[in-house]
Amino acid sequence: MADRSSLSSAGLRRRLRRWGLRLRVVESLAWGPWGAAAGLGGGLLLALAARLWPLWTARALVGLAGLLSLVGVAVGLAVAWLRLRSLDALARTFDRRFGLAQRLTTAVEIGSGRLRATPPMAGAQLADALEAAAGVDLGAMLPLRASRRALVACGLLVAALALSLGLPNPQEEELARRAAVRAAVEEKIGELEAAWEAVEEAEGLTEAEREVLLRELEEAMAALQEGLEGGRAAPEEAVAALSEAERALAPLQDPGAAAARAGLERAAGEWADSELTRDIAEALEAGDYRAAAEALAAYAGQEGQPLTREQELELARELAEAAAAMAEGDPDLAERLAQAAEAIERGDIAQAREEIREAAGQMGQAGQRVERQEAVEGALADLQEGREEIAQAGGT
Repeated sequence: MADRSSLSSAGLRRRLRRWGLRLRVVESLAWGPWGAAAGLGGGLLLALAARLWPLWTARALVGLAGLLSLVGVAVGLAVAWLRLRSLDALARTFDRRFGLAQRLTTAVEIGSGRLRATPPMAGAQLADALEAAAGVDLGAMLPLRASRRALVACGLLVAALALSLGLPNPQEEELARRAAVRAAVEEKIGELEAAWEAVEEAEGLTEAEREVLLRELEEAMAALQEGLEGGRAAPEEAVAALSEAERALAPLQDPGAAAARAGLERAAGEWADSELTRDIAEALEAGDYRAAAEALAAYAGQEGQPLTREQELELARELAEAAAAMAEGDPDLAERLAQAAEAIERGDIAQAREEIREAAGQMGQAGQRVERQEAVEGALADLQEGREEIAQAGGT
């Protein structure tokens, strides 16, 4: 008798646990859709907020709404599956749901020893509980179907969210403007980094000039980077930072360097048609002013094959033509070249060499002047171009 009672009690516990598993599935079908509805509601609130402030694009809001829905479903399932239920709690729940008048609860309490009863009474109570449990139509009492109201709520929220995202949003234009400004700022930071490296390697700059150029470029990059990291990327601030750098570099410009560069270019054109001066012309055309000065200075030395008188006269003509081409761009260098040509023509080779040596030194200085101006112009051009691009991207 005791063995049958023990087996019956174990059967009741198994039945309660099986019903408890089905109850979790039923609750999942109820809480899961409600969780999805809560997530969609949160997504709708975000979409409405995005119509008042430039927070997210429509595409980002779709992703956020989907993520919130998944989180809501996960929370709903967690409520159903992670909540602990003892046998006593299950018995009370099913007594209430199935209208079993505390039969299951009493049987469980007697089986656990919390409620004392004589063996015959305990057996009778357990048998009555099992008989009542066997008569329960579980499919009808715990149907596996989702909450209709939750599904309706989800449908309405999806429709409202689609409408909110589908209608034109005035904040989208502001978001696009901010994205364009951010892209322009990021691109300009990269270009300024390249300009910084070019200035660091540029020849012809004094240390003071190099320091000023590098410092202003660094400060401009730092200001742009600070705006990006702060999430602002405001076009007004970026334009102001670049304009400040432009103003700081403006005094470094050399108005006469352009004329000197033009004179050297014209001299290269004059020297390109002669074997004696072609190397100088090619170096000038390549912007290698040091090499050009060294090639010219070679005619002031004693090394190498001596020139014939015919070659000396040809060199004099080339020097004179270059002097005429450079008269406006660099009068001092033009005068040295003219004097060297005159010395060669009258046969005063020693004087010609001295004049050529001086001319080569002045050509090197002119080249440094041009290189210095090119470095300043390059930095200013990068700053001005960046200012205009960022202003255009920001619509200012």
